[in-house]
Amino acid sequence: KLYLYGGFGYPNLEKRKQDPWEFPGKLWALLWLLTHPKQFKSLKAITSRTPKSLLTERYWSGSASALGLPPNFDPNQPGQTPVTYPLVVKYAFTPVSPNAPHAPLPEEVRSPTDLEKAKAAGEKGIADNYYRTEMAQALANPEAEYCWDFQIQIQTKPEQSIDDVTILWPEAEAPFFTVGRLTVAHQTFDSEAQQEFAENLQFSPWNGLIPHRPVGALNRLRRLVYPLVGSYRHNNRGVDYHEPTGHETF
Repeated sequence: KLYLYGGFGYPNLEKRKQDPWEFPGKLWALLWLLTHPKQFKSLKAITSRTPKSLLTERYWSGSASALGLPPNFDPNQPGQTPVTYPLVVKYAFTPVSPNAPHAPLPEEVRSPTDLEKAKAAGEKGIADNYYRTEMAQALANPEAEYCWDFQIQIQTKPEQSIDDVTILWPEAEAPFFTVGRLTVAHQTFDSEAQQEFAENLQFSPWNGLIPHRPVGALNRLRRLVYPLVGSYRHNNRGVDYHEPTGHETF
């Protein structure tokens, strides 16, 4: 719901934070979707595809981020108050061929047969680790190379909302510009130590450079919610969380 509704209609967050078991989650979510057809349609569109590979999939930010800071910006402010920025943008990573001229790759989906097998296995309690296995096998090839164009989409009109993320920014009015390229090459990422490391990570869009801080109502809410979720996970695992240093070896 946080993603679909930009945080609007969530006035009882503090109450739910204090007493999370008071609200039966699945039933509440179903009722909410049934009474919010616009958001239900967005969720259906998001979940209707099952990509063949995460290494050839397009990724984008549903919410916006700042591109630069206003002259009077106070970096010590907590981030819960709306700020007017010089520019706001959305990001995209578009898969392209690793070979020049780096043409965009077509969308591919898992076969119906494969999905039926995964569903049958799930009914028996067998986890579907398809994407992890597929990525590990693909990147095990010494010649492996996967590329994405890193693109930004600049807000050009006030109607391109930064608070309601269900409102798309039409590319005819706000085209994406390629400003870089991400390349993922041959590597091993699924050792037991790496999986344990990944399991203990904590993610937040606020973990970044201040000039590119997240903007909009949804992101202000995420700044409150994500630490709560992270702490809950780490407490359940008995882990004292520490930010990665970048010098970890496996």
